[in-house]
Amino acid sequence: MEIRYFQIIIPLISLLFIYFQYRDYSTNKSRINETVLVSLFWVGVSGLALFPDYISDIIANVFGIKDNINALIFFALGVLFYFQLQLYKTIRKQDKLLTELTRKVALQNEKNT
Repeated sequence: MEIRYFQIIIPLISLLFIYFQYRDYSTNKSRINETVLVSLFWVGVSGLALFPDYISDIIANVFGIKDNINALIFFALGVLFYFQLQLYKTIRKQDKLLTELTRKVALQNEKNT
């Protein structure tokens, strides 16, 4: 097996991002579920960098796609759409909370005047 540059660089960068995430968790800037999710993501990226052919072949077989590159692209698009949906839900929730807070502050100010 020939080692390529990205197989060294990507896991090192992943370890750096995992370290930053755990540092944020230890200073209460992120929650445990975020830390675990981010860590699993970067471990997966590292695994894909270390064993690209093996993992892409597994993904291609699971989805029934003949070409492993197409399988990786479809898998990545699915993951991106999932995270986009989660971001949309979070933004909607924050928008609702902000609207409720604005209404409460307006009613409080109306009572005080």
